Amino acid sequence: MINVQNANAIAEVIYYLKGIRQEDIDKIPETLLEYLNNNASKEYECNFDFNKPLNELELLEETRGIIGMICYNYWCETEEQKANYIKKINQNEKKYQEELRKKYNPDNIFKKDNNPLYYNNIAEESLIEHKESLFIKIKNHILKLLHIKTKH
Repeated sequence: MINVQNANAIAEVIYYLKGIRQEDIDKIPETLLEYLNNNASKEYECNFDFNKPLNELELLEETRGIIGMICYNYWCETEEQKANYIKKINQNEKKYQEELRKKYNPDNIFKKDNNPLYYNNIAEESLIEHKESLFIKIKNHILKLLHIKTKH
């Protein structure tokens, strides 16, 4: 039994395949197409623009993985195409990891440069209530009774 997330991803793959050339669909084995049709969610509604490139579509990660597997196994016809495809995937992963490293670098996490964690900490600190000691309260009350201005 396939979980809901995977069934939704398969539904997105089937919807995506409806928007590509028939000659590319013909390269996919009939057994895989049957598997996809049998395991796709019937309730999940796919709605994306076929005119947009694949990388601009809002797809589930599982969908991207299935389409990537189909591309590698059935649409890359030569070993050179497969090697280039893997190289591109590795470059994209490296770029993604670098972006994550920049965003969440522990060495830079408390620098002031528009770091939301830094500003959230400042905001939390400014909300801490400052309580005067009992001695200061009594002193200020006596000075107030004597009409002497106090420093705050």
